[in-house]
Amino acid sequence: VYLVQLFQNLLSNSIKYRGPDPPLIHVSAERGRGEWLIAVRDNGIGIDPKYSSQIFGIFKRLNRKVPGTGMGLAICARVVERCGGRIWVESEPGKGATFKFTLPFV
Repeated sequence: VYLVQLFQNLLSNSIKYRGPDPPLIHVSAERGRGEWLIAVRDNGIGIDPKYSSQIFGIFKRLNRKVPGTGMGLAICARVVERCGGRIWVESEPGKGATFKFTLPFV
C-alpha cells in the first residue's frame, strides 16, 4: 500500500509540474548491490538544485501557483526511509526532474 502511494505521488507530481509540452514520464528499475535503484524521470519544469534536499520536508513547496499541500514528497521520503532506502532528485530548472530512490532486496 505504501509503495503504491509513493508511485502515485511521484507520477502525480510529474503531471502536475509539467512544462508546456505534453508530459513524458519514464519509470525504470535496475538491480544494484543488495538494492533496487528506481527512477521516475519527467520533462517537467524542473527544480533548482539548491532546493533538492529541502523539497522532501513536510509542507515545503517551491511553486505556489500549483495547488497542493506540500506533503507528497515528504510522504515519499518517509516511505522510502521506512523501507530502508534513500531518495533524492536530480534536476535543473526547465529540464525536467529525475526522482531516484533505493529499496533493499527483500
